[in-house]
Amino acid sequence: MKKILGIVLGMFLTVATFANGVVTYSDAATAEKSKTEGVFNFQFDSNFTVEDINKTANYYTSYFTVTPLATADGIAVLIKLNDDNEMARRIVTRFFVSLEVREIMVEGAVVLIDDFIAKYVM
Repeated sequence: MKKILGIVLGMFLTVATFANGVVTYSDAATAEKSKTEGVFNFQFDSNFTVEDINKTANYYTSYFTVTPLATADGIAVLIKLNDDNEMARRIVTRFFVSLEVREIMVEGAVVLIDDFIAKYVM
């Protein structure tokens, strides 16, 4: 019995360690317009805090600005590129990786971060 309980507890801790919050791309319907304007809207769930988002965003201020706003559903995050260039668009990946976001929900489908950047940001 102790072995079974130990295994279940170990599996739970492993899953909890790798669990991350859900990020939803809010501009899926107008993706081309967002891409052209360099402005992207996301919805982060309550696993993230405004403080964590701001702390991470401070590393990338020369490439884009991040404006988080707490809402009833989590945090609405606006990312606006300072200069519309390929480097700034690629640095958005670093922002998400720094927050340990590995996938983004787009219209109910899970998209890996690299695929998301290639299709919706670049």
